[in-house]
Amino acid sequence: MKKYFSRGIMLAILLSLVTIPAFSQEKSEVSLPWNEFKSLVNLDKDQMIIPIATFEKLVLQTGRQDYKPQNIVNGNVIISQAEFKKLVDGMKAPSGINLTPPYEYLVTKAVYKGKMNRENTDFTATFLVHVLKDDQYLKIPVVPNSTALEDIKVNGKPALIVSESGYSNVVLQGKGEYRIEAEFSVKSTLEKGPYELFININKTPITLFELEIPMPQIEVEIPQANQISTTEKNKVTYVSAVITESYNISVKWRKKFEMIEKLPPKVYADLNHLISIEDNALKTTTQINYNILHSEIETVAVSIDDNVNILNIYGAGTGEWQEIIKNDVRQIIIPFTYGKKGNAGVTLVTEVPLSSEGLETAFTGIKTLNTIRETGSIGIELNTSAEVTVTENKGLERIAVQTLPSEILNRSAKPLIEGFKYAKHPFQLMLNIKKHKKIGVPMAAAYSANAVTLFTEDGKIVHSIEYKIKNSSKQFLEVKLPADAQVFSVFVNGNPVESSLNDDGKLLIPLIRSNSLNSTTDTFPVEVIFANSEEKFSFFGTKKTIIPPIDLFTSQIIWSVYIPHGYKYIYFDSSLEKEELIRGVNIFGGEERIYDEANEVDGEMEYDSYSDKDAGRSREAKSQLSEFRNAPVAAEEQMVQMKKEKSFGRKMDDLALSAPSVTQAAGMTGTGLMPIRIKIPTTGQVYRFAKTVVNPEDPLTFKVYFVQSWVPKAVKWLFWIVVILLIFLIGKRLFKKFLSSEEEVEENTVVFDESGKIEPGASESPKTDEKDTGGTE
Repeated sequence: MKKYFSRGIMLAILLSLVTIPAFSQEKSEVSLPWNEFKSLVNLDKDQMIIPIATFEKLVLQTGRQDYKPQNIVNGNVIISQAEFKKLVDGMKAPSGINLTPPYEYLVTKAVYKGKMNRENTDFTATFLVHVLKDDQYLKIPVVPNSTALEDIKVNGKPALIVSESGYSNVVLQGKGEYRIEAEFSVKSTLEKGPYELFININKTPITLFELEIPMPQIEVEIPQANQISTTEKNKVTYVSAVITESYNISVKWRKKFEMIEKLPPKVYADLNHLISIEDNALKTTTQINYNILHSEIETVAVSIDDNVNILNIYGAGTGEWQEIIKNDVRQIIIPFTYGKKGNAGVTLVTEVPLSSEGLETAFTGIKTLNTIRETGSIGIELNTSAEVTVTENKGLERIAVQTLPSEILNRSAKPLIEGFKYAKHPFQLMLNIKKHKKIGVPMAAAYSANAVTLFTEDGKIVHSIEYKIKNSSKQFLEVKLPADAQVFSVFVNGNPVESSLNDDGKLLIPLIRSNSLNSTTDTFPVEVIFANSEEKFSFFGTKKTIIPPIDLFTSQIIWSVYIPHGYKYIYFDSSLEKEELIRGVNIFGGEERIYDEANEVDGEMEYDSYSDKDAGRSREAKSQLSEFRNAPVAAEEQMVQMKKEKSFGRKMDDLALSAPSVTQAAGMTGTGLMPIRIKIPTTGQVYRFAKTVVNPEDPLTFKVYFVQSWVPKAVKWLFWIVVILLIFLIGKRLFKKFLSSEEEVEENTVVFDESGKIEPGASESPKTDEKDTGGTE
């Protein structure tokens, strides 16, 4: 016996050698008949014949490098079975193979057998446990602590038990298969109902359940059972069941009763009508809740008026509905896919067209057929701008909308305006629906507009206008350009687009749809760059231009205008509000805002502000915000506008490089590429204008009165020369008059001595009276 056992071990080792190449990442297969294999390895003899290559692999598995075979014949190694066994015992497990079992133990099967007594049920539970770890104590949970445990045995012997984690645990040690038997009892009663039994169990892959109930003629129900069978013998009912993986088993039973003849079904109906008043129809969603007693029914039926259109009928287990005319009544038959008893629901969606003449519309509801009683509720919601008045109701009771059933309140999308309830048919609700003229809302709007206009001294006017558009469905933005305007480029959302002209000469810019972000509509930019020509700047005169109107409402517009150096701008006139800097008439003085594209600090273009040109320009680099009296332009929006002012010249430069399409509004048709690179330096004086709430018909104009800058200087100097000359002439005349007055005073002056006599040499007045003189003498 020992000999055959040893040969079996060697045979297994030789078979395992086939897998040895797999450990060395080599692939080979051996396929031999059994007789040839026995002859090859010489199993029937004490000596083993092994090919030298196989022998070397065997030695490699032992880890010995100094082992040399003693007997080699024709490429085969001949060794004794004892020596072969010694080699096999020295073999090591291939590296990388984890021999640790995946689980410490497995509870593969549990069988519960119970016998019910008068006040309790005794159970014997048998568990099949496989311990996979050796030389280690394991705690196996068996039954929950909620059961009254009587005894536990392992393989028929008393077991070591410990209570932990809510279970009675059996302590096992050593690899192998164990059979654990636990005896416990649970409370139950046979005296009075409800008849039920409940036990907590440990979840296992296979769970079998057997129970003896000392009661005949009963029906048993086990919700956790996939299959259940009952047999009866000697007034005892035997129950067998296969339980799904669960932590508990509940058993309920009741006495069987004799089947009696089925009673005819009794059907009660409760209807909830939601009337939605649309533009052209009275749409009604009716939910019918059936309560079916005694017997199952296969179909239900309702009757409706002839002017009612059925849009949809649906519900759990409903089939395809049919329409029939019976006794001159229009009936709708709704079948069920299976017999229904208890609660059943059906929903009908119908509509009644509204009268175009404005007549009253009647609602008589949906009447259920073959029902004992029907009750219902009605809620009315308004989904249009029409005015609704309930002119008459028969068989209805008006109630507060808050007291309507939740099915109506939850289904309505708009606030309910009326609520009614009824107890039986017939009833009638007369609705007077008066339609009013609807006010159209704009499909698109310009959230803001930023415009920059450059006047060149030779008469060119270049405009760059960017609109922030919100659009839902508008196809084109219409721009009424001047007749001689030349379009340089059109951009939508940063991408160049091809525009066109309609029959009215308006520029049509294709729009995209705004994205929706957090229930709000996002904006996208639309930019138009165009130019037109006028006469060049002269000695004095006016310059004017406009922002072309668009067919959209604009919330706010900010307009910056560049005008050239070398001129004095006396008065600004605009339909937009002027900033405080240029209000009133400016002839001789006034602050100016100078901008030069060549003046850059840290890569950013800046403004130069000065107020006294005789003293020289002040080169203090700072941002200059505008002040408006009535237009609320935030500082952030002005900063955006200033950025567009500074980038205007670079944008025109980049425009030439990118070569967008050009369309000339008058005199030319078609599209093409910009033929040459243009350079429009942005220099001059810049002033801003603003306006809020701009309608398409509102004019957006600009006009400025100017003279050449030397004229005010010359007038100023001439004024001061005239003033100085006048002062000189008036002063000279006054001085002469002053001198003549002094001489006259000296001639008429008489000097007296201390005694009161006239001093010698003193002149006398020529007008002295002779009589007085003679008397003195």
